[in-house]
Amino acid sequence: MLNEKGLAAFLRKSIRRHDVPGASFAVLRNDKIVRRVQAGVVNLDSKIPVTEDAVFQIGSITKPLTATLVMQLVDEGLVGLDAPLVDYLPDFRVSRLDVSQTVTIRELLCHTSGIDGDLFVDTGRGDESLRRFIDRCTMVPSLFERGAMMSYCNLGFATLGRVLEVVRNKPFDQVMVDHLFKPLGMEHAFASPEHAIRFNCAIGHVPRSRTRGWQASTRPYLSFGQAAAGSVPSMSAADLLKVARLHLNGGRLPNGPRVLTGRAARAMQRRQIKLPRHAPHGVTGWGLGWFLMNWNGQRVYGHDGATIGQFAYLRIFPEKGVAVALLTNGGRAGLLFDDVCNEVISPLVLAEPPVLPAPLADQPDYRRFEGRYENMGSIVDIKCTKDRLMLSSTDRDTGQPGYKRALPLVFLDSGTARLDGGNAELDKIGWYFTNEDESGRPRYVQSGFRQLKRSA
Repeated sequence: MLNEKGLAAFLRKSIRRHDVPGASFAVLRNDKIVRRVQAGVVNLDSKIPVTEDAVFQIGSITKPLTATLVMQLVDEGLVGLDAPLVDYLPDFRVSRLDVSQTVTIRELLCHTSGIDGDLFVDTGRGDESLRRFIDRCTMVPSLFERGAMMSYCNLGFATLGRVLEVVRNKPFDQVMVDHLFKPLGMEHAFASPEHAIRFNCAIGHVPRSRTRGWQASTRPYLSFGQAAAGSVPSMSAADLLKVARLHLNGGRLPNGPRVLTGRAARAMQRRQIKLPRHAPHGVTGWGLGWFLMNWNGQRVYGHDGATIGQFAYLRIFPEKGVAVALLTNGGRAGLLFDDVCNEVISPLVLAEPPVLPAPLADQPDYRRFEGRYENMGSIVDIKCTKDRLMLSSTDRDTGQPGYKRALPLVFLDSGTARLDGGNAELDKIGWYFTNEDESGRPRYVQSGFRQLKRSA
């Protein structure tokens, strides 16, 4: 592995290549943080440098943290994994009454509830924001039957945050502080935006509207009602690795006390559902909060996170006793993480991250994939044009196109495609067509772990 000086130089060079304003990277090995480097600035306007203790939003990496807090309730006998959610939230309602009454804690933890999960409504600030968010879910539909498949569900983790509030009788941010941040000694972390002023905080950066380049976002946070799913919690790379260390040690702190039982820690890493071949980032399945991966036969678990212009990555290699965290605040962060994987992580763990295979030489009959596919957040139209299968998408909330133009799809196997538009980040995302009807047309397409259901 590169020494501290060489790693810092590598990170500076890579953020410039990929237009990332700032990044913080740390490596944990055998219970100790052995590398901690930073590059760039936390804000392009202020030009304040990223420091060791700089705090970034971790986005959906919050989900394994929320899952850890839920599993503490399971350890204490306060919650049952397979108990109906309404045992703890009697007023919980989505559009289907049967789902409202029967969906379980386990199904929410591993995204198999079937509930269409991307509801981002503004429910204000303060201790009641999460309760108000849950009250707004009454018309949220289901994409499929409970347990039938997996579709990423932010709403499910927001709901788990409300369970924590009700059972612990305190706001979610205080639950996170009292039951995770303090026991783990996380001194550069917060779960409430009111505490941001105490830290050197990164702001997310988004593309400029009229010129090239990036600008600091004027909207610092997503919906506060989604805090337990990842809209608020923020921390340094080193503090994030304290969470990884807890799980590497089976729920035990380095000095001995337990925060989580070994049984609960193992359950979180146990596969609950298998994903299709060539799923994003080589993810093979989902545990309770963690996604599960395979790097050349080596077991890996972790999570990614994205908020408004901030992107975070956590990978844990239990067989090597290694964990790595990369936190960023904009630009082409996915390509930066690819560089880090290839140049730093792979030599460290002696394994390579999975990559998508080459497209098939003989592409399948495109006609059966044509159609419109929808979920609560997006509409995707797939059409044959001049012997190519073209994909376009529309954001439901804004009505804006997801891509500047329709992009071609190429197939990697009989049911898996990827975009082929010349964008290095977009072209590595798989599209998985499943659940064929009697005529051989798929009923669903999955992209980025989310299902879209055929509507036409």
